[in-house]
Amino acid sequence: MRTNDANLAARLVAAGAALGLLLGAAAAARAHGSAPHGPAAHAPASGAIDFPGGARFDFEVPAPGTYRLPVIREAADGAVLDARGKRRRLRQVMDGRITVLSFVYTRCADPNGCPLATSVLHRVLRASLEDAELARHLKLVTLSFDPEHDTPAVMARYAGPLIRGGAPWEFLTTASPRDVAPILRGYGQVVDGPSRHSPLLTHLLRVYLIDAQGRVRNIYGLDFLDPRLVLADVRTLLLEAGELAAREARR
Repeated sequence: MRTNDANLAARLVAAGAALGLLLGAAAAARAHGSAPHGPAAHAPASGAIDFPGGARFDFEVPAPGTYRLPVIREAADGAVLDARGKRRRLRQVMDGRITVLSFVYTRCADPNGCPLATSVLHRVLRASLEDAELARHLKLVTLSFDPEHDTPAVMARYAGPLIRGGAPWEFLTTASPRDVAPILRGYGQVVDGPSRHSPLLTHLLRVYLIDAQGRVRNIYGLDFLDPRLVLADVRTLLLEAGELAAREARR
């Protein structure tokens, strides 16, 4: 039992270290003034931060508004708990805003898993600090699929170093595995475990873009979880909403 406890503690330390390295790398890239390139460098967003493509991304991001995002499905709803322990509905948390939703668990130590997803949301948050329209219309949501460990208090601690103004960022969990299961099914988020050999979980990395009408418009996996693309997609939805509002006003 002591060996298992020691292994679990090591995993927790590793998870924190992985997230810290990713956030630190993002901050260092900005501090050194890395120059943006490609179409994203010319995105028409006031005060926007543009991120250079990383080694994993060999594609150029199209300019916002030059493409359309199809409706994939209705965004699933479900009972959740916020970081204060208040019972809410997931769609209520989205609050009619464009939402970037990430499923995580705080013990994840895979740098290409939950820490990466959290790092990307953090970079989107940083962009919203310098773009008032983005901050006004965007919501970031991190939802744990490990409620037996990730209590509201744990999610509050996880959120602590990440929230620095800008777009609101909610850190959620659920009251039980039974509550999170239908949400995961609704989004197609695959999670396996724990097993009798390990309390840890395995999952596919997925981040979801949801429009203000509560419809999933994009799903990002590891190969396309690029903050430049997420921001371009969010701004494309903002432009789409503006076009709809303009047509309504002309009626």
